[in-house]
Amino acid sequence: MEKIEKTVLVVEDEAMSRWIIANTLKRHGIPCLEAEHGKHALEILSQNPCDFILTDLQMPEMDGVELIRTLREREKTTCDTPMPIVVLSAEKGEMIETALQLGVHDYFIKSVPFESFMPRLKKLLST
Repeated sequence: MEKIEKTVLVVEDEAMSRWIIANTLKRHGIPCLEAEHGKHALEILSQNPCDFILTDLQMPEMDGVELIRTLREREKTTCDTPMPIVVLSAEKGEMIETALQLGVHDYFIKSVPFESFMPRLKKLLST
């Protein structure tokens, strides 16, 4: 199995979905950290190096759009290279459009089994 040396931060409010995503990533040799919502993700990022974010959009506390907006604004002020962000959400409308405008790299719709996204996700992680 190909080991990927990038740490993924999984941001998902539903515990079972978060567990499935994290365990699928780990089975594929991809290290990950987990956050319940956008504010929790920002706390984790302040203390842990991550290379990639996989986030839901609809969450309590701070939704995925606000998380993405906050990260992109920080990157502008620090001149950091934009962190790759992929959306995994049941949302199909305006929130996806906003996320794409904010510079997400890709998005997956939750109704499809997460395992089917792995080839595309691995390709994104390897770039």
